[in-house]
Amino acid sequence: MIALRLGACDYMEGGVTVEDSVIACRKFEKAGVDLLDISGGFCVYQNPNNKEQGYFSELSELSEAIKKEVKIPVILTGGIIEGKVAEQLLMDKKTDMIGVGRAILKDSQWASEVMQSL
Repeated sequence: MIALRLGACDYMEGGVTVEDSVIACRKFEKAGVDLLDISGGFCVYQNPNNKEQGYFSELSELSEAIKKEVKIPVILTGGIIEGKVAEQLLMDKKTDMIGVGRAILKDSQWASEVMQSL
């Protein structure tokens, strides 16, 4: 299996755009990539327009826009710390999977606690 993590939007003039990333993801899929892990950009790692959890899903940006254009699974990352938020992002079809890093780094039992709460 080949997974690719993509900094998909820089949110700055001259940087990588959502449109650039959609084109690239189509090519990655065609080249044999099996899974896309969507995160911030090459120059900026947070969406300055959205500070909510899952901030790379806002306004059909990034994960949702890419998910609509490829058939391979898409992982969404971006400040997700609550299980209910992760579940809603999945239910809203903004992504196929959720990537969680800092919440688990802070609390190694995070995933177990989320599964029990859902």
